[in-house]
Amino acid sequence: MTKNSKRIFIVEDEAILLCDLEDIVLELGFDHAGSATSVDQAMDFLASGPDIDLGLLDLNLNGQPSDPIADHLLAAGIPVLFVSGYGRRGLADRFADCHVLQKPYDEQKLAAALELMLNTRA
Repeated sequence: MTKNSKRIFIVEDEAILLCDLEDIVLELGFDHAGSATSVDQAMDFLASGPDIDLGLLDLNLNGQPSDPIADHLLAAGIPVLFVSGYGRRGLADRFADCHVLQKPYDEQKLAAALELMLNTRA
């Protein structure tokens, strides 16, 4: 584990973006809890009960909303950071309190959002 020991689960359907996010998360000193590219893959992973401190979720996974993944994480008390080219548009009302990082974003904006969310979590 890295010095930070905060574990981030990444869900992104675009392979290049997923690889970039995995690299950035590690470069920022966080631990990579796992990745998924679809709702089904993510839900299968979550069923194993992994140790996760934050979910980093693309809002739209090949036309399917990542809502079930967010519901699962939030029910477990795990914060969610949505990344989306649409910003808050398309975000279900029940996720109004979740953070959203609009694509395209840079490493500094992602780092700031992750630090804010993980450092304010009780």
